[in-house]
Amino acid sequence: MTDLKPCPFCGGKAKERYEYLNGVFVQCNECWISTHVFSSQGAATRFWNRRVGDV
Repeated sequence: MTDLKPCPFCGGKAKERYEYLNGVFVQCNECWISTHVFSSQGAATRFWNRRVGDV
């Protein structure tokens, strides 16, 4: 996914969004860190792409 930033912890490439129960999450392909489960892909992407200092 080109709209996902690299992992904030290891710099690895994020995996595609996964569906889990009634929501979705984003996960790093290298260190396996992931977001919480969100109700929409947009929310999961925004959370993943958020960085310290973002306004």
